[in-house]
This record gives sequence, C-alpha cells and structure tokens, in this order.
Amino acid sequence: MEDLKSGDMTTYAQTLAAQPDRRRKKEVRDFLFSLFAGFELNRIVGLAGPHIEDYIEFCKSKGYTEFEIYEMDKLTALHQLVHLNDSVQLKLKNILEANPDQPGTLYDLDYCVTGRYMKEHMMRFKSNFIMTFSGRVSLKETMDTFFDVRQEKVVDMVENKRPMRHNTYFTNKGVYVQLSYRDTSPMFCIAKIA
Repeated sequence: MEDLKSGDMTTYAQTLAAQPDRRRKKEVRDFLFSLFAGFELNRIVGLAGPHIEDYIEFCKSKGYTEFEIYEMDKLTALHQLVHLNDSVQLKLKNILEANPDQPGTLYDLDYCVTGRYMKEHMMRFKSNFIMTFSGRVSLKETMDTFFDVRQEKVVDMVENKRPMRHNTYFTNKGVYVQLSYRDTSPMFCIAKIA
C-alpha cells in the first residue's frame, strides 16, 4: 500500500486535522445534541470527519452507543480506520445510502459544503437530524433552499440569544433550530427537533 501523505487528504480534512482548537465546534455540538436529550436516541448515523476518535468520545458522553459512520473520501476513511472500535461501523459510501427512518437514531450530517448542492440530502432525512452546511453562500439562500426542497412554509421565526445565539423556525410541518458559527470557515447548522 502506498504511503499516505497529508497532501492526499481532501483540503477540508487537512485543515480540520491540522487545527487543534475545536472549542467553538464543540460548544455548538453540545448545544445541538442537548436539543435531542429527551428523545431516547442511542444510535448515530453520520459523518464523523477526520477526528473520528474525538467525535465518538463526544457522542458516547451524550449516551450514544452505536455508530454507523459514512465517508466517501478514501484517505479520510483510512485515517478513521486507525481509530475505530467495535461499536462503530464505517461505510465507504454516500450517506444517501443510509436508512433515513431508523428508530432511536440521530442523523448527524456535517456536510461542510453549501446547501446549494445538497438538495437530495435535505429531502431524504425527515426527522432527528442535524445538518451542517458551509456558509460560503448566504444564510437566507441556504434556508430558502432548505425549506423549498422540503416543501415547507415558514409560519414563524424566533431569534434566541441563550444559551447561544440561534433561530427557531416553525413551519407547517415541524420545528427547526438554526445557528451559525465559525469553524475553519462560516458554517450553518439546522436541527429538526419536532
């Protein structure tokens, strides 16, 4: 097998792997996961990224015991394999192949690309999810695309300042929490909570 060099990994994965301070992302993840605390979920289906060991440890601290992780970048997947244990299934596939209706499951979908190109993903997952998109396009465009694709009409939106700044969207089909933060670049998160 060829030696893997950092230049072989995707640019985003390289940046994350090299960045030791991920406190803001952890604060955001803590808040978003707290929204699902009473849902009796024990399984994660998601995208863990290059720091899979930190991700799994965090999820276990929140009570999750089973993990189905998807990765399409082969070099990132090889990096992840080094840090796996028996509770993690790693699938070198598109997350669209995941069953979107598994009971007891939180879908943690950290795409790191703009919502502009993720319409199929926005439609596929119906409940118990957190979707993270790059903020390289405006929040308005991202939210408009999200609700248009899902064929939902926003009935009301409430701005909240605590415990961190976020918006709650009420639609004709559910309730969503959206927040923005800066990681290696601006990011938008949307969580379907009801």
